[in-house]
Amino acid sequence: MSQSGIPEAAQWWHEFDFGAGISLSLDARLLHEERTEYQLLQVFEHARLGRVLALDGIIQTTQADEFIYHEMMAHVPLLGGSRVPRRVLIVGGGDGGMLREVLLHASIERVVMVEIDRAVVEACAKHVEIHGDYDDPRVELIFGDASAYVASDPARAQPFDVVIVDSTDPVGPGEVLFTDAFLADVAACLVRDGVMVRQAGVPFLQREEMPAAVTQARRAFAAVQVYRAAVPTYHGGDMAFVVGHRSESGSLASPRSERTGRYYNPRIHSAAFALPSDWDRALSAL
Repeated sequence: MSQSGIPEAAQWWHEFDFGAGISLSLDARLLHEERTEYQLLQVFEHARLGRVLALDGIIQTTQADEFIYHEMMAHVPLLGGSRVPRRVLIVGGGDGGMLREVLLHASIERVVMVEIDRAVVEACAKHVEIHGDYDDPRVELIFGDASAYVASDPARAQPFDVVIVDSTDPVGPGEVLFTDAFLADVAACLVRDGVMVRQAGVPFLQREEMPAAVTQARRAFAAVQVYRAAVPTYHGGDMAFVVGHRSESGSLASPRSERTGRYYNPRIHSAAFALPSDWDRALSAL
């Protein structure tokens, strides 16, 4: 214990800080750790956050607030716009939360989930307990490279209404999912008025990530939107989500029907597209 009464840093686990000079620290108990084929996987137990998943030293999700991220990334594209979605592709999503939310929609007939690291799915099912139902007959779980899948004939033979890119940050195994080629292939495996959604970081800290994601999405899609959600674990405030539409007239800003989750509701859906002024300025400068 230091003279200030704060525990010494050596007693705490620190998230990798991306060079931002800000790191989230947890006084947490390590439950599971393994070096998978692709990354360092750790699961912690925290008094307030519950189970915490970290990959390569970066927090991916916590039991305490995962529902905010998963509900907003799933329900906004599934309930926004006029199309009633039937087929969904989830890229990544190994913690299971995105699959759980997608399967809540009665219109869904088929979900393909492509996760590169089998160990993430297995460790999360055992330790994180977010509970995506991989046994649902509508679900096809593929362990492999999502960039190869979206470029394949099977992906284009049965195009998707919605693609949700629930990836890690653009480092390590997730780096290929932030390329022009990947987004072009995603667009090619969508129906004519289909949509893609992906996270674009926390603009307060990662100032360049959202404008770069929008610029890149505009090269692959006819129309692009940005919306937001405040996920406490991702320090820095609001997280940005980028939507790519195959149709020039596409918009997700108005929910098509009622749904109330732990965080999501129709009012939150519409309000998520009201952006802070500094976001508007950054986007108008593109």
